[in-house]
Amino acid sequence: MKKFKNKCYVLLGMIAIFNGAIAQESKIAEAKIISVSNPLQSHGIQVGDVLSRRIVLEVKAPYQLSQQTLPMKGVRTNDVELSQISITKTASQKVIRYSIDLRYQVFSAVFVPSVLQLPAEKFALTGGPQALSVNLPAWKFWFSPLAPKGMNKARENMHMQFKPTLIDLQAHANKLLVFSGMLIVGLLGLVYINADKRWLPFMNGAFAKAHRKLKKLPRNTDGEKQALSYMHQAFNQLHGGNLFANELNRFLSKHPSFVKLSKEIEAFFEQSNQSLFAQNTQNSEQLMADLMILSRSLRDCERGV
Repeated sequence: MKKFKNKCYVLLGMIAIFNGAIAQESKIAEAKIISVSNPLQSHGIQVGDVLSRRIVLEVKAPYQLSQQTLPMKGVRTNDVELSQISITKTASQKVIRYSIDLRYQVFSAVFVPSVLQLPAEKFALTGGPQALSVNLPAWKFWFSPLAPKGMNKARENMHMQFKPTLIDLQAHANKLLVFSGMLIVGLLGLVYINADKRWLPFMNGAFAKAHRKLKKLPRNTDGEKQALSYMHQAFNQLHGGNLFANELNRFLSKHPSFVKLSKEIEAFFEQSNQSLFAQNTQNSEQLMADLMILSRSLRDCERGV
């Protein structure tokens, strides 16, 4: 009879162990640790250093991370204080992923190298049929004191202070002046090439004036005739008298900077004769656009660009 009772106790114990294993496996299935990241360096830690660690949890619905049981910011455990805790939550239909970042600061004042540890943390999960928790184990590290034990007189261990070595900046100053000069010259060149205003003397040439006047004219027949008149006035002013088509070679020999636009100038005189004397009408808008391009190009030649 006694042997029979012992066998029953053994059987009941095995059943209890089996049920516990099943329950533990169920808990693991409901919540699991995806990753744990601890500080990379576990030695040479000194007072004031900040150590960071992260744990990533995956929890099946309806379980959720309990906010009430989280580690409290500012709690100090064995000279290590939790200075910050932040949680990032990513949810899907069946699974919630929590990324928990913990930052600790060391406040130990020991004078000999010691082994300290980031405390173990426990994260409770609620919302399901039974209470669950996930444990983050402690992490040990070597603490190095700033000053050794037995150093009574700080004066004996002081070192002479030296002024920092001066750096010769003359070469950099010269380069700065050169580059500043280049920048100013470049900006003046851009203004000289593109500006239409006459606030500088060399921007008030005959074709510069004509180009400014053309921009104000309407794009119709009246504007076309006025534009042709302004262009002829510019040619006449530069030539020193009335310039006709048969005198273009002499004009170009006298002003060689305009030679590269000789074909365009000849085309202008031809268009001018057709517009002023021919009966066939031209497209005023297109002619005005061509005159704008030509006047700008003549202005650039006038400026030597």
